[in-house]
Amino acid sequence: MQQQLIKRNAMPLFLTLFWMLLTGCSTSKAQTILASADETKPLLLFQKTPCFGTCPAYNATIYENGSIQFTEFKNALAQDTLILQLAEYELQQLKEKVALLHYKELQNRYLSNWSDISSTYFTFYESGKKVKRVKHEEGGPQQLIQFQEWLHQVIWELAEDKKRPRY
Repeated sequence: MQQQLIKRNAMPLFLTLFWMLLTGCSTSKAQTILASADETKPLLLFQKTPCFGTCPAYNATIYENGSIQFTEFKNALAQDTLILQLAEYELQQLKEKVALLHYKELQNRYLSNWSDISSTYFTFYESGKKVKRVKHEEGGPQQLIQFQEWLHQVIWELAEDKKRPRY
């Protein structure tokens, strides 16, 4: 009789302890997610559109902590979304190049007369908020062209490295 009473009272106690543990973990997880959201505000969205040839088409969202969400669409290296990470010196270089670009003074569009040319979009953010979007096809300031080539190369090398088989 006494054992039955203990068993009957043990189950609610066990469920209460389990619920407290579960709730405590989810609160901790929610705090972790909120903390990481603060650290991953977008810095720059870099988009390459397809052309009629073999131009790679992808989106690369670069966050303030140096992480990159890389999503390919056509002729790119990945078959899905990759999470890449800039080295600290690359993140510093990126921030310096963005500052030297004076992107707020750029035109919104640098277009081409060619219909089969790939476009590159730059969306610049400050404190996670969109500030400026630039569409580049051809022409424009040399500094923008060099920045575009440099950034594509950095992102492409990171994606290649991520997709390279490990033995």
